[in-house]
Amino acid sequence: MGQPRTKVKTVSRQGVWFGLVGATAAAMHFFCLVLLVQYAQLAPTLANPVAFLCAFIISFIGHYHLTFRKAQHSWLQALWRWLCSALVGFGLNQMLFMAGIKWFGNQAYWWLWFIITIIVTVLSFILAKFWAFNEKLNHETSNN
Repeated sequence: MGQPRTKVKTVSRQGVWFGLVGATAAAMHFFCLVLLVQYAQLAPTLANPVAFLCAFIISFIGHYHLTFRKAQHSWLQALWRWLCSALVGFGLNQMLFMAGIKWFGNQAYWWLWFIITIIVTVLSFILAKFWAFNEKLNHETSNN
């Protein structure tokens, strides 16, 4: 009886940490994006990958140490999996961002970024929870 409640509590705690860490990383991404577009005069579609790299560092450290801290795997394995997950999310983000810029123009980059980030966040959580920081997958691969 106690196990389902504990599992729900863990998922809820992970959801809160995922949201907080993700919001922090997203804020860094957006801050870098705006700085690069406004002050470095980069096109939004070129600034977005650079901003992603800045946010990735915060995202990985936060998720590894806070969101999925009870996961039992090496930081290197988690880094590799999170990088793959993040790149999938970023690939989708960049494709949608480029399409949005093409349709609405460079001046729409900031609101496009917000909408696309919300959409991609759901995919990122699923990949993180069930693959990048998955305890069962780690346990199975370490036994082989």
